[in-house]
Amino acid sequence: MAIAMQIHVPEISSSTVQKEAEDVSPSIQAEAIAAGRAAPLSFRNWGYRHASRRNFSVRNLNLDIHAGERVLLLGASGIGKSTILEGAAGLLGVDAVEAALADSSQSNEPSNAPSRASITQLVDSDGGTTEGSIFVGNQPVYDAIGRVGLVLQDPDAQAIFQRLGDNVAFGPENMNVPRSKIWKRVEECLHEVGLDDVQLHRSTTHLSGGQMQRLALAGALAMRPGVLLLDEPTANLDPDGVRQIVGAVRNVVDSQHSTMVLVEHRAEPWIDMIDRVVVLGLERDSADPSNSSDAAEDESSRKGFRRTVIVADGTPDEVFTDETLDFGQLGIWMPKRYRKASDEIHRVHGEGEPDASPQVGTGTTILATRDLAIGRNGRAIAEHINLDFAQGQITALVGANGVGKSTLSMTLAGLLKPVDGVVQATPELAGDLKSDDPYAWKSTALASRISYVFQNPEHQFAKGTVLEEVMLAPLKIGMEESQAQSIARTLLKRFNLLQYAKANPYTLSGGEKRRLTVASAMAAAPRVLLLDEPTFGQDRRTWMQIVRYINSLRCDGVCVIVVTHDREMVTALDARVVELVPASSDSEQAWKAEHASSQTHDDTIVVSDAAARKEQPRQSSHSRFIAALNPAIRLIGAMLVTIPLLLSLDWVSASMALGLELLFFLCAGLSPWRILKYSWPIFVGAPGAALAVLLYGKVGGDTWWQWGMIHITDRSATLAVATAIRILAIGIPAIIMVFGIDATDLADSFTQILHLPDRFVYGGLAGIRLFSVLQDDWAALTSSRRSRGLGDENAVVAFFPQAFALLVLSIRRSTMLATAMETRGFGSTLPRSHARISQLHGIDYWFMGICVTIPIVALISAVCTGTYVFLGGN
Repeated sequence: MAIAMQIHVPEISSSTVQKEAEDVSPSIQAEAIAAGRAAPLSFRNWGYRHASRRNFSVRNLNLDIHAGERVLLLGASGIGKSTILEGAAGLLGVDAVEAALADSSQSNEPSNAPSRASITQLVDSDGGTTEGSIFVGNQPVYDAIGRVGLVLQDPDAQAIFQRLGDNVAFGPENMNVPRSKIWKRVEECLHEVGLDDVQLHRSTTHLSGGQMQRLALAGALAMRPGVLLLDEPTANLDPDGVRQIVGAVRNVVDSQHSTMVLVEHRAEPWIDMIDRVVVLGLERDSADPSNSSDAAEDESSRKGFRRTVIVADGTPDEVFTDETLDFGQLGIWMPKRYRKASDEIHRVHGEGEPDASPQVGTGTTILATRDLAIGRNGRAIAEHINLDFAQGQITALVGANGVGKSTLSMTLAGLLKPVDGVVQATPELAGDLKSDDPYAWKSTALASRISYVFQNPEHQFAKGTVLEEVMLAPLKIGMEESQAQSIARTLLKRFNLLQYAKANPYTLSGGEKRRLTVASAMAAAPRVLLLDEPTFGQDRRTWMQIVRYINSLRCDGVCVIVVTHDREMVTALDARVVELVPASSDSEQAWKAEHASSQTHDDTIVVSDAAARKEQPRQSSHSRFIAALNPAIRLIGAMLVTIPLLLSLDWVSASMALGLELLFFLCAGLSPWRILKYSWPIFVGAPGAALAVLLYGKVGGDTWWQWGMIHITDRSATLAVATAIRILAIGIPAIIMVFGIDATDLADSFTQILHLPDRFVYGGLAGIRLFSVLQDDWAALTSSRRSRGLGDENAVVAFFPQAFALLVLSIRRSTMLATAMETRGFGSTLPRSHARISQLHGIDYWFMGICVTIPIVALISAVCTGTYVFLGGN
C-alpha cells in the first residue's frame, strides 16, 4: 500500500520537552530523574483515524505529561482514550514511519530527508491516518521501544506464549535483563498481581478472563517501564483482584518512579495514587460544512470534523470539586469521596414496574437445575447444584475470577453440556418443544427463548454492519425485515450506537462492542437473557442505559441472569445473588457480608478452587532419554535419520532402518503400544501407498495379474513392499522425535544453538500459540452461532461463514499479537537475553551419532545384498 506522508516542521526539540518537564512538582521530578527511568510524554496536535472510519478517533490533541506523574485519563466511552494509549506506546503508524524514512533514504536529495520527529501526517499500511507527533522524553515515540509498557483492554490479545511464566519473562528478555534476574522478577510480578499460586508452566488457555488480565499486567510490570500505560486493567476483576492490581501498580511506580497514565472508568481504588486528572471531551469544528446540513439518518455523517479537547485538567480535588463540570453528561463516575447524594447508585425503577421484588420475580419458575454438575471436557468443578429461576427475576452470578461463573451460565443457556444432572425448562419456556433440556433444542428454538451475551464481544459478531448485527436474531426467528430493522434502530438509539449503524462491528471501541452485543441479544425478545459482564468498559451514562433496560426487561417478565463483578449494578437492580465460592477460600465472603442487607434470597455454590486445579508439567516425550534431548537436536536428528533413506527404494535398506529405529525406541523406554499410538497415521497410510504402487507401479518380471491400467508384476510387488516399509521407516521417527516438543523450548534452541534471528523465530512461535487460541475461538463461535439461531444450518453451508468469521478473528488476533509483542519491547535494536538456557550435552552428541549411523548401516546393507536402487531406478 502506498504511504501518504506530509512533512511539517513545528518540531519539538529536546530542550522544549525538558523545559516542560521542569514545570512539574520538583519532588516528583527529582525522584523521577534520580531513578533514571521515568520520562515525560508529550502529544503535539496528535490524532488518529482508523482505516474504516470517516471520523478521527482523536484529533488535535495537545497534552504534556511530566516525568513521574500519575495521570488519570477520563472521558466518555468511545471518545478515544484507548487510541491515545496505543499512540503513546508507538503502535499506530510505525510501519508508515519506517517506510517514509526508507523512501527518503533512497532519495537523490538526502539533505531534504525527514527525521522521525518531522513526520507529522501519514497513512499506514492498514489505511489509518496519523497526524501530529508524540514524544517520550526527547525521542519520537517510534524510537522509544521498551521504554513504554502498555496493558491493553483485551487481556487475551497479550498472551504471547503458551506457558504462563514465559509471557512475563518475555519483556525482560527483550530489555536484555540478565538471565539470573529474570525469573526472580517474574515471580515478584506474579506475586504482586495475585498469580503466585498458579504454576509457571500453566497453559494460558486454562486461565479465566480475569487471570489473563492479571497476567497481562504482570508482563508489563516486569519490564520496569519508564512510562506505564494502563487501559482499564481492573475492569474484569473481582474485588480482591482489584486490590491486588492497584497495589502492584503502586509498588512499581513508587519503587521505579515511573510515569503512569491510567484509563479507568471506576477510579475510586486508584484515587490515592493519582496526581492529576485529565478529562477529555469533543468539540465540533465550526468550519465543518456538515454543521449546516439537514438532519441525516446516519449521525456519523455529521461528525467527520471534530477536535479532542481537554475540558478539565488538575489535581483530583480540583477536578472532582469543579461545579462547572457536568460529570453525568461526560459519562464520568465520581469517586466515592467526591460524591454527592445525587451521585449515589440506588435501585432503579421503571414504568409499569410490578410489585414483586427483582430478587423473587413473579414466583413462576421458568428455568431450573436439578443435581447439576458443571465443567468442561467431562471434568466437574461443581456438583449438586439446585437452583430455580423465575420470570421477572434478576439473578447475579458472582465470585472470584476463574471460579466457574461463565461455565455455569453457558450451561444454563444450553451451550455447554452438563457433566451430570439436568438443566430443565418449564412448560412456560419450552412451549411445544418435545424436550425440556435447552442443550437438546435446535438453534432457532433456543434463540427465541434463551439469549446469551458472551464475555468476548467479537465471538458474537456475524454480520458486516452494526445494524445487520442487531437485526440478525429477529430475522432468524421469522420476523419481517421491516419490523426487525425498526427494533434494531430503536435498540441502537437506546444504547447510543445509531451513529454507527453502517460501521463494521469490529471497528467499535471496547465499550461500544459490549453495548452492541447486549442490544443484539435483546433484539430477539427472549424469555431468558444471560449476560456475561454486560457493563464492562461502560461510562456512567451508558452503564445507566444498560441497567435501566435490564430492569425494563424484568418488568416485562423476562428472567435475567448476569455474570458480574459490578457491585453497583447488583445494587441498582436489587438482584438476587448466587455466589460461587472456592472450596478452600473465603475471599468472597466479604463481598457477601457487605451486601447482606440488600439480598433477601441468597445461594452459595462451592466449586473446586481455581488455583488448586493443578496441571502437570507437559512432558515432551514419554521416553526420558528423548525428553532430555535438546529440542533442535531432536528435530535435526529426525531429519538425519530419514532423509538419506530417500536415496534408495529397496526393501532391504528400509527393513534394516526400520528395525534399528524400533530397537532404539524400545531401548529408549517406549513400549510397542506407545510407538503405535504415536504413529498410527503412518500405519494407516503406508498400506494405501503400497497398494497404489502394487497396482500401478513399474513393470518387471512375471505378471501376476493385469486388467486395464492395473498391472501387477514381480517388480511392482517388490516396490510395494519397499514403499510400505520405507514409509514406516521415515514416518515413525519423524513423528515420535518431533511430537511433544514445546514450541517455546524449540524457539530458545533455534536462537541459542542455531543462532537464527530472534524476530523470525519468536514471531513464528507466537503464531504457533495463535493456532491453539483459534481452536478455542472456533468453539466459542460455534456456541455463539447456536445462541443466535445460526446453528441449524446444513453443516457444509454453516462451515463457510463460520470459517470466514474465524479468519477475521485470526487476522485481528495476529495484528493484536504483533502489537502485544511490540509493547513488550520486541523488535528493538537492543540485544536480547534468554530466560531459559538451551545447551548441548553429551546425550545430544550420542543421539546425533545414532541418527547418522542408522541410515548408513541401512544403505550399506542394501549395497551388499545387491538390492540398492538409486532413487528408485528407472
